[in-house]
Parts: sequence; structure tokens; C-alpha cells
Amino acid sequence: MALLLCQMLVASMMFNGIFSLPAGSQAVLNTLGAEKLPEFGVGFDLTASYGTAAISFANGTVLSVAKVIAEDGYNEALRRLSLESSQHLVPPYQNPGDAWKDKPREALRSARKIMGLPASTDVGYLAKVISDLKVQVEGYLGVPIKSAGVTGPHLVALYQEDLQDAFDYVGLRYLAFPVRYDVLYETSATYAGYGYGLCSDYTERAACKQEQQDMASEVVMAVLYTRTVLTVSFSVIKSAYYLYEPDNRYLTNFTLGYDARSQWGSEEGYWVEVAKNLEELMAENPNYKRPAKVFLMGDQVHDKAFLQKLEAVLQRQTTDELEIISQDSQFAAAKGAAELAKRLPYDPYMSQEWNSFEQLDVKS
Repeated sequence: MALLLCQMLVASMMFNGIFSLPAGSQAVLNTLGAEKLPEFGVGFDLTASYGTAAISFANGTVLSVAKVIAEDGYNEALRRLSLESSQHLVPPYQNPGDAWKDKPREALRSARKIMGLPASTDVGYLAKVISDLKVQVEGYLGVPIKSAGVTGPHLVALYQEDLQDAFDYVGLRYLAFPVRYDVLYETSATYAGYGYGLCSDYTERAACKQEQQDMASEVVMAVLYTRTVLTVSFSVIKSAYYLYEPDNRYLTNFTLGYDARSQWGSEEGYWVEVAKNLEELMAENPNYKRPAKVFLMGDQVHDKAFLQKLEAVLQRQTTDELEIISQDSQFAAAKGAAELAKRLPYDPYMSQEWNSFEQLDVKS
């Protein structure tokens, strides 16, 4: 175990800087004029306590560009959006009756937008982080960006409508990915950020589609640990686009972020509760297949005490040799969103009308 902890801590030091590629590669890109920049996709990760941005270029280079620390209001908004009590009707509706019931809420959002305000208070907090990331990405590139992909934690009351409105407010086009839950959750984005679940040549639409269909599914565990939250998922994934992560295979706890240690009677009690949360999903589902990979996300996952608790949980729950992946814990999700954004115009499941609207010349 000591060796594993040492390796993970070293990996964190190597990969969790804002620019994660060797300086030489960055220098080459920095010398390019704006008109010479290759085709690229931009990705944002709106995670708990901060946001990150990455760029994926057509030549295969993927850069971590920005990290923005969020204000308290943003963190409170995410906590609120994690609650079942915050869920509400949202388009597209299942029946005309739902549309009628939701008219007052939609009318209020429309009125706020007409007045130049964010569609809701929560949208305003999301938009602030998106705007800050947009500024830093444009400063790095030297040119304006028109669109971006976005990912975030699995929050039961965070809807595509909220992200769409936040992007509209800051003047960006929201890229909707062809994923199961409408919102690109961090489990999928991180999976893609490490290069998993992606076809080898995304410009060949038919071959890419077949390659994705032929991919085997696997069980993964994804853990997000930041200063404000601990989340755990016990998911099934088949390609970066297909994720099975129902609410009973995911938990979110905004009382177990790293900064909450002082709020417990003792630090020992805090870590006991962290271990319970890490183990809960597997312990309650003993017949579920154990994960093949464990993805660690967030800026606190390399804490020594946290890693010791995680190691003990995994040893109790499985005898299999697990692949624990945490080298780029702060930026992998943003990199995955950027990679999917770059690939979106070529995606075999996207309509030709989308490409026509974007005036993109891609292979059919």
C-alpha cells in the first residue's frame, strides 16, 4: 500500500499543474499565430469548488488551460442542485399536462432573460464560472471561442436547460453531446479524458460508429473529492458516450468535502464517515460486478489519509487487481469534454443539419 500511495503522490506532482504537457510541446503551440491554430475543441468542467478548462487540438495535443476557484454562492448552488427536493419539470415534457404545469417557471425564466438577467440564480452562478474560464481560454488562444463542451458532477437537479441558459448568457454555444442523460457527467468525461471509449479515427464516421458499437462494457468506480464534496459512482460504461449511472449507483455528500474536517467532533470520525461513503454502493450491492478501473477526480484525491481509506475499502470489497487512475485528477474531465467537443461535428449520431448550420465540411 505504501508503494501505491507513493506512486500516486508522485503522479499528482507530475500531472496536476495547469499545463500538463512538456514545456517544449507548449512552446511550439505558443509560437503559432491565431490563423495557424489547428482545429480544436474546448471543454469545461464545472466541478464542486472550482472549474477547469482544456483544449483538444486536431493534431492530438490536449492542453490544460485554466482553473478558476468558485465563490461560495456557486458551491451552495451545486449543493442545492444535488437534492431531490430541487428537482422539477423540465423540457422536453412527457405530456401536455407537464408543459402546462411548468408554464409559470418557464415564464419567470423567460422574463429574467428578457431583462438581461441569468435565467435563474443558479444559472447565474454557473455562468460566472463559465465566463471566467472563457476569458482565460481566449487569452491563451488569442482568438474568441464560439462554443464549448461542458461536464459536471452527477447532480439530480442539474438539467441541460440550466447549462444551455448559462452558455447563452455568456455568449457561447452549448454543445449537446449524444449521451444517455443529456448532461455529460464527469464519469464519462474523465473516461474520455484518459483516452478510453473513443474510436481511433473520429473523422471516419462509419468506421468510428462501428468501433464504438463493438466496444465492451466495463464497470468503473469514479470518486470526486474536493474541498466541498465527496461523490462516488459505481457505473457501467460502454464507450465514452454510453454511461449507465442511475441514482442508486451514485452518491453525493456535500458534508464530506476536505474542508469539512473541522466541522466534525473529531478528525477520526470524519474519516470513518468518508470510508463509509466510499464503501456504501459496493457494500449494498454485493452481487454487482466489481469495478475494473477506479478513477479519482478532484484536487484533494491525493491526500494521504483519503488514499489510505480508499485502499482499505477496495481491499475489503474485491480481491481483483484494480487499475487506479488519478494522474490528471483536476483536468481529465475537462480534457474529455474538449475531446468530445472536437469530435462532435464528425459524430456518427449527429444530424447533417447540425453540420450544415455550423458550415462544417466533414466526411459522411
